[in-house]
Amino acid sequence: MTSTTAQKPTCPVCHQADQVKTTQAAYDAGVERCAPPDMPTKNVPLFLPFLLCMVFVGFFVFAIVILIGSEATLSLAFQYVLVGLTLICIIAALVVSYMAFQSVVKGDAEATKRFPAWDRAMAVWRSLYYCARNDVIFDPKTNKVLSNEELLALRSMQEDRAEQISATLVQQQ
Repeated sequence: MTSTTAQKPTCPVCHQADQVKTTQAAYDAGVERCAPPDMPTKNVPLFLPFLLCMVFVGFFVFAIVILIGSEATLSLAFQYVLVGLTLICIIAALVVSYMAFQSVVKGDAEATKRFPAWDRAMAVWRSLYYCARNDVIFDPKTNKVLSNEELLALRSMQEDRAEQISATLVQQQ
């Protein structure tokens, strides 16, 4: 019976393999430097517009219930103005909701455009190894130790530099 074990690459600094592990294993063990690239997302602030719409609509609905519903002696013109302002606020809230939905869709589209670069960065990240003895991350195919700047750029995926680094490392493989 033959056993096949995957041989770990040796560290380019200490030339030993006993403390070498994949970046995934190192990250799972708590090494923050080995964090994977961030998945592309786009945050769209929606709280403030929705809060303002809820406050205005709530105020005018409350005013209708209290002023008109209590059979207060209000002029008909004031009642029409109050109802009109309430309808305007409701329509404005609907418009704000539509605009917010469109900005979320636009943000998703922007994030989707960055998925290919993220996939390349993840492929590079999966191929890297970490040496716990020397606290270095390296590419076993080229025996190149990655600098902190290269790791941060690979993780962030928000700069053109990150895409260049991931493309360079993929080409070297």
